[in-house]
Amino acid sequence: MSTYEVSIGDCVRLISIVRLEEPTQAGLSRYTITIDDADPVVVESCRPVPDVLSLLMDGRTFEAGLVTQDDGFEVEVLGLRYEAGVVDPRRKALRLADSAKGSSVETKMPGRIVSILVAEGDSVERGQAVMIVEAMKMENQMKAPADAVVKKICVSPGELVEARTTLIELEPT
Repeated sequence: MSTYEVSIGDCVRLISIVRLEEPTQAGLSRYTITIDDADPVVVESCRPVPDVLSLLMDGRTFEAGLVTQDDGFEVEVLGLRYEAGVVDPRRKALRLADSAKGSSVETKMPGRIVSILVAEGDSVERGQAVMIVEAMKMENQMKAPADAVVKKICVSPGELVEARTTLIELEPT
């Protein structure tokens, strides 16, 4: 089973997908899809051409145009276009854990600094939130990796940062 956080605008849903069988020679696959805690739905899908997903659900057929983006997909269904952010919560947890290693706090993904929760000279405890970074339309708390003193804040609120940017330098206590 794979689980994802999918956001369209301000709406965030938890979607679980279980493949019921491997694709047939015609490329048809069957899945059980559960959105939040709703009853699961069986969906058959295939890709007749690249960037198009054909779905059969409850006896109805849908075609979805898909364009891959850095943080998810641009999806067109029934003539309506949506931007869907997709996050694997397991990878998100690993990313946040990795960002808290060493004597600095770094981001693993490009994003925007939403707020800084500490000041230079502040003492912080392991696991304490020190900054909020928006990445993939999700606000992520960046946490102190250990008990430390904030040595230097390297960014400002509103600033766009690249992956692996040092956000805060820490002095272990």
